Amino acid sequence: MPTRRSTILGLLGMAAAHPVSRAFAQSGAAPIKIRVASVISSAWLPLWVAKDKGIFLEKGLDVDIMTVQNLSTTIGALGRQLDISGATAIDIVKAAAGGLDVVGVCGNTIETAANRQMRLIAGNQSGISSIGQLNGKTIGTPSINGVIHIATLLALKRGGVDPKSVRFIEMMFPNMADQLQAQRVDAVEAVEPFVAALNKSGHVDLGDPMLQVGDPITLTCWMANGTWARANADAIARWVAALEEARAYIAGYEVEAREILAKWTRLPNDVIESIVLPTYSTSLTAKHISAWIEATRETGQLTAQLNASNLVLK
Repeated sequence: MPTRRSTILGLLGMAAAHPVSRAFAQSGAAPIKIRVASVISSAWLPLWVAKDKGIFLEKGLDVDIMTVQNLSTTIGALGRQLDISGATAIDIVKAAAGGLDVVGVCGNTIETAANRQMRLIAGNQSGISSIGQLNGKTIGTPSINGVIHIATLLALKRGGVDPKSVRFIEMMFPNMADQLQAQRVDAVEAVEPFVAALNKSGHVDLGDPMLQVGDPITLTCWMANGTWARANADAIARWVAALEEARAYIAGYEVEAREILAKWTRLPNDVIESIVLPTYSTSLTAKHISAWIEATRETGQLTAQLNASNLVLK
């Protein structure tokens, strides 16, 4: 009997050999309705490209996009008000540790040494030039126990710093520059395009904590309620095929893709042009999730016993 994973792979193979759009158009069937959540960030550009360029419809999907402030808040809505949500691997790990039926359905972005999206940045008045000098200091974080924060805790521990000695304050990325300048924090956990602006202002780059977890390492992905995902293998296959086509479009038509990014983010053109786009990848395996399970466990943020193979759609 074929597994669900082999079914999905088979459907993707069929999509490559015989475009889903053609088969769908000939079937006369209504597109499959998918309700999706994401935040406003360049990480989710493939979603917007697939929507605006009609790729989802070509694959037989009618995708309704909801914008939220925090992806971790969407977990309770999966399988109810939402079908698929943007996520980080940590969101999936935390949900599973809490006994929720959530699985990753495909990847979205990865962090690599060749294309770093995250940095730990020290203020230029702090006198800090290395991670090892952060004992007893204050760090601004976008979300305590979020994916960026877990990576920072791991980097601190491996850099000889007791994470418990560090005070963390939650703040939004746009506020980090002012907080550093006012010396209310000694360092911040930043991502692009804020990293470039902080570096330009002369603040100190302490490196990319994300690479302590792995290189490459999954940064963002897509998750769904496990029961829904297992019952909708065809829809998931179409979803992955659409995002893969969108990824190829971004690589081949970057100027046009950045215009779509400007539309959805409403950022100024000079900012849009300066953004270093992430590395997009739809790949998501148990190995990718396992790296985050181990990082969360090493930093003392996880005690539950989890099997990574159960946290990705098979």
